[in-house]
Amino acid sequence: MRKIGQIFRFLVPVIALVALVVLLAGAGNRRMTKKAFKAAYDLMVEAWNTGNVDAIDEFMAPDCVTHEAPNPDMEGREAYKKYIRDTRSAFPEIQITEDEYILDGNIGATQWTFRATQKDTGKQVAIKGACVTKWEDGKCVEHWVYSDPLGFMLQLGFKLVPPEK
Repeated sequence: MRKIGQIFRFLVPVIALVALVVLLAGAGNRRMTKKAFKAAYDLMVEAWNTGNVDAIDEFMAPDCVTHEAPNPDMEGREAYKKYIRDTRSAFPEIQITEDEYILDGNIGATQWTFRATQKDTGKQVAIKGACVTKWEDGKCVEHWVYSDPLGFMLQLGFKLVPPEK
């Protein structure tokens, strides 16, 4: 009986320590919920559609990196806000709709449609694209944007010219 008491006195602090380590290890990496993910993308759409770039602060980490070919990486949410403002100055009537979204752990993806009218020419464009986002503690920390820049340019009137032989 005395041996069992000694074992318990040893095991209780060890179990408590293991539980604390497990809790602390998972505390900084909470899983994104579907509700929070949808709310974040709604704010992203609001920022693009209305120009309210301050909505970005709600869900994007200050040092978030956005990858969108053919553009260079955008480092930080302030750079992303500037990108939205610059795009809206050329296309003030942007309408983005979310077509579908999925979430798996802390990685989310959404498919969207971008429609806009170019301010100077009046040409209308519509392209489909997708975003993949990595989330930590409820904030987007990395963002990959996939779209159709060639289709976008062709709709604006640019022409493909084959290289000379």
